[in-house]
Amino acid sequence: MKLIQKLFQVRFYTINDFSEAEAFSRENMLSDLQLILSPDALMTMRSGAEKHTLYLLTDIFHISIIVFMLDDSFMLFGPFTSLIHTKMHASHIINAHGIKNLQIEDYLRYREHFPNISKERAEHIVRCFLDTVYGHEENYSLRDPETFAMEQVYEDHAKEQKTGIDLLQLRYANEKEFIRSVENGDSSSALRYLDRMQSDVRYMKELGSTIENERIGCAITRTTLRITAMNAGLPAYIIDKISGQNTREVFRERHLEKILASKEKMVVNFCNAIKEHHSEAHSAVVTNAIFFLNSNFKNDITIEDITSELAISKSHFMSEFKKETGTSPMNYLRSIRIKKACTLLSGTGKSIQEISETVGIPDSNYFVKLFRKETGMTPTEYRKSNRL
Repeated sequence: MKLIQKLFQVRFYTINDFSEAEAFSRENMLSDLQLILSPDALMTMRSGAEKHTLYLLTDIFHISIIVFMLDDSFMLFGPFTSLIHTKMHASHIINAHGIKNLQIEDYLRYREHFPNISKERAEHIVRCFLDTVYGHEENYSLRDPETFAMEQVYEDHAKEQKTGIDLLQLRYANEKEFIRSVENGDSSSALRYLDRMQSDVRYMKELGSTIENERIGCAITRTTLRITAMNAGLPAYIIDKISGQNTREVFRERHLEKILASKEKMVVNFCNAIKEHHSEAHSAVVTNAIFFLNSNFKNDITIEDITSELAISKSHFMSEFKKETGTSPMNYLRSIRIKKACTLLSGTGKSIQEISETVGIPDSNYFVKLFRKETGMTPTEYRKSNRL
């Protein structure tokens, strides 16, 4: 049981009295409407469960459990969920059941507590557990009682999307607009169409490991963005840096919402890079250098760091950068840092020392001197006149 819990983040419970049922409910219930997770329901199931039978039950939030008798002990496997839910689905469920004082964000956070595995896989895990306990294959039958219907949750959406062809056409239309938005560097529009693309298909799928499926989804989006960015003329260095960052984040992340957030951040980063590339119209070398400076302004950067990263000679780089921007790379870096500091001064309550360190200038006195030279006022004066 400990091994299964470590592998799948789902556990077995033994529930033989009301106090154990109450403890389970306190740990796993969000609403009184989740009847199958209530103490009374669990004890009723315990008294009526037939031997050698697996009962698969699902509540109104599409949280599932499998219950069964193991000799004289009443066992519960779960909770788990086999469906990804978006804000749209949460809104449908909350409104359909008239649930008061439950925010969509709280509902989605609650569902994150449970592992995403298919019902088939959950059944397989339980059967393997039983075979191990008994030392041989036990003939348990599966009973899947009529559960809270999912059809009502998506009834309105289903009326609008009547056939698989309709859905496919809508998906392609949204994808086309998504690509167009990215090519134009319009991050807000791109995120809107990304959400539509995900909503169009997600409610239809009953998936095994949703974490793994979201990783695959990120890879598909990453490929689309790379091709789009390449067509938009974005240098390969920047494309690789942005997509590589997402690859690393998604690989190590274990929370669904954070994977989705990383995907959205990648879309924004690509849009911003394309927008800046179109507005500045610099060469690939200078565009790459500016991207490197914007991405690493918090660090102690030297000219050697830039030329080493871009694999270019120092003399050629300095000449090209000055010719296209009218200033040196270090002066450009200073301007980036001061602009970032202006944003922090007007939009946060951070101290001058904190802001100085955040933008890569550890010496606050030197920071004040540079800031005054760049803006004509001290950081404190700037904050007073530009406070949001």
